[in-house]
Amino acid sequence: MRSIAWISEKGGTGKTTSAINSAVGLAKRGNRVLLIDTDPQANASLVLLEGKPAEPPTLAAVLLGEASAEEAIRAARIPRLDILPADVALADASVALANMIGRENRLRTALAPVESAYDFILLDTSPTRSLLTINALTTVREVLIPIEPGLFSLSGLGQLQSAVDDVRLYLDNRALRIAGLILTRTRRDNVSRDVEAQLREAFGELVYKSAIPSNAKVEEAHGRFQSVLDYAPRSPGAKAYLDLVEEILSHGRTQERAGTTSSGSLAADDAA
Repeated sequence: MRSIAWISEKGGTGKTTSAINSAVGLAKRGNRVLLIDTDPQANASLVLLEGKPAEPPTLAAVLLGEASAEEAIRAARIPRLDILPADVALADASVALANMIGRENRLRTALAPVESAYDFILLDTSPTRSLLTINALTTVREVLIPIEPGLFSLSGLGQLQSAVDDVRLYLDNRALRIAGLILTRTRRDNVSRDVEAQLREAFGELVYKSAIPSNAKVEEAHGRFQSVLDYAPRSPGAKAYLDLVEEILSHGRTQERAGTTSSGSLAADDAA
């Protein structure tokens, strides 16, 4: 089982969009997938539950010990794809966690009984650093970071690397590593091309070859509570996400052969 968190400490990077479409794409490739929505905005939940608010119990109840993960998990419309949904109660649960024993490991503990049922567990996260994000980092082994190639594209990368290092050291998740940087909302302009070139030069193979273009069909799909793979399967956005899914699968096979447990440092010297 592979566990991956989509994390960015900068808003507007296409993080939730990427979490949704990679989850759907992996399921369409025959994998059993669980998407966990750890963002109180609950946008991933809204899309995968076809616009319907999640009924309790949700992730908030799971983190507070009021329900099991198995009780809260729902089947999405896509075959082989389940969701552990969020709702507005998750924001309050995040505050309540601060005074609880094992607050950083609540999600990892709750998932232990169900994780063997899945090939992939993917987590969507909030762009705000909180106990919810820390729970995500203690739960997964891989972090994927979506980056929109703009003037402030590298904002937050250093802080995120520090958070990964701290979780590895202090919260007993030695397998955690940054597995890749994903270019999202790319455009055919000089700024986008220059930033992409700089990223690839600085971080080498840590930057995925697949890049997600800015594509209206992706946003239209969300408005209809669908993935772009279902709404516009022949669109450039859908093709890019299918390529990304294949690359995620390929990276996993490569890591298995190499037996890697490296930290996936964002230091340019390490990535070059």
